Amino acid sequence: MAFKTATAVIAEPAEPPAAPTLPIDLSHLYRQTMGDRHLQREVLKMFLRHSREQIERLKKAESMEARREAAHSLVGSAKGIGAFTIASIAAEIERAKGPVNGRLKALQAAATAARIFIEDYLAV
Repeated sequence: MAFKTATAVIAEPAEPPAAPTLPIDLSHLYRQTMGDRHLQREVLKMFLRHSREQIERLKKAESMEARREAAHSLVGSAKGIGAFTIASIAAEIERAKGPVNGRLKALQAAATAARIFIEDYLAV
């Protein structure tokens, strides 16, 4: 009597898992500030204030136009420092025609991650 042997085939993933991204793209920030560490610190401090203000405006917006303006302002400042996750979520809010409660929660989570990252970066 002959026995058949089983062989296991292990599938290789098609692509390696994506590396986690940082809340701030430091390479982008470096290019935007021409490597000037003092300027980086000042820009990041301004972004912390500006992002807080714009998120509050978004939460309190009573019209789609007010919401769009706050989101648009946040998109620009976030792109400027390399906070691309914040910029992407804010752009979705800017384009939205209806409720954005879920997007606002995602924006707040991304802003919190960026704030923690920036505070750590500034502490060095």
